[in-house]
Amino acid sequence: MTATQDKIDPEDAVRLYLLWLDDPNKLRNETEIQNARKAVGDATDPIDKLKALADLQRVSTIDEQPLREGFVTHAKVWADQHGVPASAFRDLKVPNDVLREAGFGAPTGRRRGRGTPASANGRQRAKAVPVDDIKAYVLNQKGSFILTDIMGGAGGSQATVRKAIDELIESGQVEKLGPAPDYAGRGRAPIQYNRS
Repeated sequence: MTATQDKIDPEDAVRLYLLWLDDPNKLRNETEIQNARKAVGDATDPIDKLKALADLQRVSTIDEQPLREGFVTHAKVWADQHGVPASAFRDLKVPNDVLREAGFGAPTGRRRGRGTPASANGRQRAKAVPVDDIKAYVLNQKGSFILTDIMGGAGGSQATVRKAIDELIESGQVEKLGPAPDYAGRGRAPIQYNRS
C-alpha cells in the first residue's frame, strides 16, 4: 500500500483487508504481473533474469501487514459511524486478535461458526500461490523434476502445482516422462516431468 495509514480513506482500508481475507488474489495488479512475466521471458542475461524473477515475486505477493495495519487504524471509527458490530466482521472471518487490536470488544475464547481460528502464534493460513506464478517458476527450470520439487521451490498446494504442470504439458512446454525410474521409497514412484 503506497498511502500512509492516516491518509487512506477509512472505508477503503476496511474494504482492502476484507478483500485480502476473502481472496488475496483479488488485490493483485494483473497488468504489473504480466509486465513482470514478460521481463522474465525477455531476459537473456542471468542477472537480469534473476532481477526480473524477484520483481515478479514482489508484484505477485500481496503483503498482509499494511492491509492489517490500515484495518486496525480505521475499522473501529468506520464501524461506529456506520453501525457495524464486531460480530459482522467475525462473520467475514476477521480474526478476533485483529478485532481486539482495532478496538472492538472481541471475545478472547474460541471463535464460533465455520471460520478457522488463528493458531496460537497468531499466524494466518498459508498464502495461495497462483497457477501462473508456478508456471513461470517451472518455465525457468531445466531438466527433470517431480511435483514436490516444484512445491519446494515455488510453493503452492499439490493440486495447484499439478494443475500448472498439466497446463504446461498441454501447451507442449513440459514433457511427462512417467514414473521416476530410481525411486526407492514406499508406495508408487512419483511421476517425473522434464523441461528442456
